[in-house]
Amino acid sequence: MIKNIQVELNIYGQQGSSVHVTQLLGVTPDEQYEIGDLRGDGPRVFDVSIWNLFSNRHVDAIRAEHGQDPWGRVQWILLLLPQNSATLFTKLRLEGYLITLAVSLITDHEETTFTVPAQVLQQVAAAGLDLELTPRSTKHTQLSYHDVW
Repeated sequence: MIKNIQVELNIYGQQGSSVHVTQLLGVTPDEQYEIGDLRGDGPRVFDVSIWNLFSNRHVDAIRAEHGQDPWGRVQWILLLLPQNSATLFTKLRLEGYLITLAVSLITDHEETTFTVPAQVLQQVAAAGLDLELTPRSTKHTQLSYHDVW
């Protein structure tokens, strides 16, 4: 049984900028870095631009809209995107950006089979995204989370 889903929309660019992504999509990311920004306190810098949106930073808003449906986290992120997101993602890919909709499925067991509702798959495809699924068992991973579905 799925206990929690963590969803991230990640956009990385070897060239370009996260500001360009924000302007194109009209969505403010939860985290963004530009090429050359410092990484932490050390002398290292980012060699790519990074634009990230995280579902776990918006749990209350997601629950208000989707209740306890764990797939509501995917749908919530998709609803933030403009209607023409598939076209915009194609444009970004042509500009050299890598785009990932990453979903971590957190369970209490060693499950390896999950059913993604057809409606969610249709919405992901309509947005022009691939769905990257990663099952994670709390049995083998030390996780602490306060928002169990």
